[in-house]
Amino acid sequence: MVLLYRIEIGECNVPPDLLAVFVGQAQELARRCVTPPIKPRPKDPPFTPSPSLQTVACLLANDCLRHCVKQKCHLCGKLALPDNPKEVVLDTDADMHVERIYCGHLFHFKCLDSFIKTPPFKGGKICPAPQCSKRIYHDKWVTTKNTKLAEDRWAHEEARKREVSEVVDFLGL
Repeated sequence: MVLLYRIEIGECNVPPDLLAVFVGQAQELARRCVTPPIKPRPKDPPFTPSPSLQTVACLLANDCLRHCVKQKCHLCGKLALPDNPKEVVLDTDADMHVERIYCGHLFHFKCLDSFIKTPPFKGGKICPAPQCSKRIYHDKWVTTKNTKLAEDRWAHEEARKREVSEVVDFLGL
């Protein structure tokens, strides 16, 4: 018996990083439908392969895309993805680019960047979404173990901004 659970997506308007997450989830779900677990639990019933097409289609349609389209950035309150698919931001460093954090919530890059870079730093950052108390993990924001250093850097940056502002006010520019 040949087991195929590779999923390919053609052209679409979903940002590539979100698409990679969705495809990865769908492939894992398809694999679980057709491949027995490596270490089965003693209390689980014996494994029987099951069709995976409906399971994967439901995951992609309901859990991924429908949920993703309606999700708002919990920091600014705006929809994470624009209503018009042609307005999706693909540049990963753009302010309105959509970032997905470990707990599954979506944020705009600018909102999440400013949230991560402002104090308090101690104990790491917690997802600001209601009823979500998971710690934020993302490759772009590696939290430092030295919270004192992070707070000092932030304070130095704020002091520099104030000094520049005072000089501009003094010179009347």
